[in-house]
Amino acid sequence: MTRPLVSLAALLTYLFLTGCGAAGPNETEVRDILQSALDPTGEVVMVETIDRLNVAQQGALWVADVTATLRFPRSLTAVVGEMGEDGSATQTLTRLGLMMRFGPFKAGETRVYDRRLRLIEGRNGWMQAEPPADDKQSAGFAPHFAARL
Repeated sequence: MTRPLVSLAALLTYLFLTGCGAAGPNETEVRDILQSALDPTGEVVMVETIDRLNVAQQGALWVADVTATLRFPRSLTAVVGEMGEDGSATQTLTRLGLMMRFGPFKAGETRVYDRRLRLIEGRNGWMQAEPPADDKQSAGFAPHFAARL
């Protein structure tokens, strides 16, 4: 009677430890990675929520399919107005890139954003394993945004 209980306890411990060790990145980590990739300052676009996250391990990498809600805290007009006033050349280029990527937006507007990330765990946490590809899935918009182009 004792032997089966010990075997069962060992099996459950093994399954628990195996499951905990291979969990992949969580929503908070993916949100931080997306925010960093889009706009680290959060002045033009903010990752408001992670609505869907599916992660799978592929060798040393983890692939994360993410659907997030982005929020634009200020309007395109406000962002353009500030570009000449305070921004360095780097900030100006970053803002121009975001404007080209997302098109016109209003203050408080939200949009759905689909992205596939390839992640690797480093000493300081999760990071993108490679720069995003130029395809529509990796570049940003959900298919319903791409259809408007």
